[in-house]
Amino acid sequence: MSLRRHQTSLMGGITALTLTLLAGCTPAPPPINHQGSVVAQGLNGPQGVYVGSDGAVWIADSGTGGPNSFTTPAGPGSTDPTVNMYGNTARIIRVNAQGAATTVATLTSVAGAEGPEGASRLAELGGKLYISTGHWGDGASIAQLPQTSVLLRLDDSGVTQIANAWTFEAAQNPDGQEKDSHAYGLAAGPDGQLWMTDAGANDLLRVNPATGEITLVTVFDNLPNDNPGPGIPPTSQAVPTGIAFLNDGAAYVSLLPGFPFTPGSSKVVRVASDGTQTDWATGLTMTTDLTTGPDGNLYAVQLGLFGGQGFTPNTGSVVRLKAGGVKETLLTGLDTPTSVAFNQKGDAFISVGGAAAPGTGKVLRWDGLTSKSPVAASD
Repeated sequence: MSLRRHQTSLMGGITALTLTLLAGCTPAPPPINHQGSVVAQGLNGPQGVYVGSDGAVWIADSGTGGPNSFTTPAGPGSTDPTVNMYGNTARIIRVNAQGAATTVATLTSVAGAEGPEGASRLAELGGKLYISTGHWGDGASIAQLPQTSVLLRLDDSGVTQIANAWTFEAAQNPDGQEKDSHAYGLAAGPDGQLWMTDAGANDLLRVNPATGEITLVTVFDNLPNDNPGPGIPPTSQAVPTGIAFLNDGAAYVSLLPGFPFTPGSSKVVRVASDGTQTDWATGLTMTTDLTTGPDGNLYAVQLGLFGGQGFTPNTGSVVRLKAGGVKETLLTGLDTPTSVAFNQKGDAFISVGGAAAPGTGKVLRWDGLTSKSPVAASD
């Protein structure tokens, strides 16, 4: 990922920014207003959490790269190519009702100058589990690695590739910018199809789970930056992250605009069946996920606040979004949260440490979060 354009990596570059700049952050961390219980720990950049129909908690973990290497061209402001290390260190983890965690699959993880990327998100459709995973861009010194920017299915026979988002991006490049693909947000749609955001290609895709056919739903245009100046581009790529559905047939997509990660520049857009986009909730900050709770409201995850010195520690949050764009903050003081999932009782499972040091990631549980009163609300 370019730290200026935020286009080749979603969380990998944010991880690197955190680790290199965190020491310079001076603000004191705000208190955590609710104390969650630990479901899983020792994770390496967890990106996705999902509660299965059987009540098991599934986790998508980025991994730590590996012993093999390839190079990619120099990015903006650099003359040296990047050496990327890769291996099968990304994980899909299942935590059963008794709390026992089992790694059920290992996937490709790629670690470059801006951190590791591997498994992204999980969704269930027709009793089968699907996984979005990996990132791939133009100009690598080798052909596309397995399990990089693809959609996988996990069942008793193992992992099977269903669709290849990078192949789609390389052939069509819908946004007309650098060819780059990061299969990220994933949800089962009311139409029986899988819906996926490509955070590198800046588009929303629909995937037929039976055939693997990919259909473009819409492209998200770059968003203007306020007060662009030296080192600040006039626009940032939209970077779509989470996907959720209400009862109106439309898809709701969270956008995490790139550098300079201006507070309040993130938003949720409503995408109608014909691809028409409408702002639905604005004034959010670095929104990494969007989920429909069992109460019928949308819930957004905000990664944290990014300023002149980097990330302010423990500024991530979870926000309930109501009709009319009303925002109610439920949890604050979280360490770079990336994803939220609910069981039918309204208990929340949140992956944290998604942009933190390897081994520090966790999944935490907050009982009855959908019934909690907000700690802050705004129009």
